[in-house]
Amino acid sequence: MACSKVLLGNFPELTDDIIQYFRDDISTLHSCILVNKFWCQIAIPLLWKDPFSIKNPKNFHFIEIYLQKINEKDKTQLNRCGINNDVFPLKTLFNYSNFIKCINTRNICSIIVNWIEDNKTFTCSKGRIFLLLIKVFIENEAKLYTFEIEIAYKYLMSRKYFSSIFKLILQNPKFINIKNLKLHFNEEIIKYKNGYEFLKCFYYHCNLISSFHIRFSEYESFRHNYMTIENQLSQIINSQKNLKKIIFAHNKYIRPYLPFSDNGIPLYNIIGDSNTSSKPLKIIIFHKVDFRNMLHIKKAFEQLNVLESIHILECLIFNSNFVQQIIDLNKPFKLISLFIKDEHDIFISGENRKLQIELMQLLFQKFGEYLENIGLKYKALEFINNYCKRIKFFDIHTSSIQKAHIALDSVKIFEQNLNYLSIYFYIPYDEKIESKIELFLRLAHILPYKLEYLNLSFSINVIKNVWEVFFKNLKHIFIKKLLFKINNLFDDILPYIKEYIMKEKRAEYLAIEGYIEVQVSTYSTYRCIKELFTMTDELKEFESYNIKVKEYNDLYIKAYEFIDEMY
Repeated sequence: MACSKVLLGNFPELTDDIIQYFRDDISTLHSCILVNKFWCQIAIPLLWKDPFSIKNPKNFHFIEIYLQKINEKDKTQLNRCGINNDVFPLKTLFNYSNFIKCINTRNICSIIVNWIEDNKTFTCSKGRIFLLLIKVFIENEAKLYTFEIEIAYKYLMSRKYFSSIFKLILQNPKFINIKNLKLHFNEEIIKYKNGYEFLKCFYYHCNLISSFHIRFSEYESFRHNYMTIENQLSQIINSQKNLKKIIFAHNKYIRPYLPFSDNGIPLYNIIGDSNTSSKPLKIIIFHKVDFRNMLHIKKAFEQLNVLESIHILECLIFNSNFVQQIIDLNKPFKLISLFIKDEHDIFISGENRKLQIELMQLLFQKFGEYLENIGLKYKALEFINNYCKRIKFFDIHTSSIQKAHIALDSVKIFEQNLNYLSIYFYIPYDEKIESKIELFLRLAHILPYKLEYLNLSFSINVIKNVWEVFFKNLKHIFIKKLLFKINNLFDDILPYIKEYIMKEKRAEYLAIEGYIEVQVSTYSTYRCIKELFTMTDELKEFESYNIKVKEYNDLYIKAYEFIDEMY
């Protein structure tokens, strides 16, 4: 009875909470539309909050639905470009233009380009369509939550339209009073620079930004503009009353030639001014930053009084005085995440090697009690095991059976809090079968009873009986997202996955990347990479046990995205 009342909409708050839970599950939201009118009214806005980011959309008709709202004068101009009125729907059930919450300039340009290419008679520029879409959103009183500026060469629009779009936005502050701002500075955006006037709308009319994401791709292009960029970023930050999170990121490691100054990024100039101590900044994330080029680190952090967490992801820190600066801080430096992928950054050869090891030990000794998420290679395990007890996310690469066992020691130490585990096993081909079985048995027994995420990657072909031993001993475990990247043929692993994972319903999501043999002639075969997701018959069998099979890259958790979402 209670269930039927929820379905009928008798408990609107509860129904809304249930559907909101599936806000990123497109297929489930489509199913919700069909339940009844009440459910439809909740699900439709969620489906239309960011249609431009949908991966591989079946069509681009939603552009035509949006453009149905433009005035007759604009429609006449589109008619001259081969876009006739019959492409627009006569009537829509909802005011879809009002539901838009997220805009990514690159995604929108990409969709527009594909839409034009699909309709060979259209000759309209992507810049004109983009401008019309923004006009429609503004006129229908849409209110954005997230704005992301990212320009790609393929989707470059003319300076005229780019300037017109931001002039229109600047004139309509209610549209752009956002919570999340993401700026991606690359070599293409310099074409629109004009003193980076387009950034003004974010400090003139936005004062509710809580998350500010700054990403750079090509620094060489900005060498002569660093003062302008620094000034604009500082103005955006200083104009905010509710800024809680800042992300400094780079697509690759930052090089010595930086936009901000000849000597490096003056962190204090950007986040540390006279007003910083009164700001509610709680989270700072660094991604692929070379800290040799980050100036005044200690001075900047001394000004932040309510900072709750710092996350350092794939940065270069042991080649600088960064560690010493944060150790010398007079207030707690709550280092929650540390992911370092490059081995050479931790252990530099030569006379500096001893100093780097000492710095790393000092780092873990002072901040290990705060660490919750960590991704390192084998050589740092000694310090992790000694000083870190609260690890929730553990990503480790090993290069031998012996080192793999030391990694499993860490898993055992962390088992109370561990929820996300990713292990890459590099095992020499000549390793004894008994040693492999022992390792797999220990792995099976040492895993926590319940994991949100388990990703196992193997460098060698693991023989069938080893897989059987492993899966047979997983009877005590439930894993929400289970991933394998293997060097085996699917026939070696699938029978045991079905017997001990599928039939026992020990996973909710599953992804496997392996190999199949393809017959090229009577006497010749070759191995090619294959995903379980692409095997239609197998897919149906797993789905019959309520296990959702996904592409490996769709389930794989990138540290940067995980930290950004969780904190």
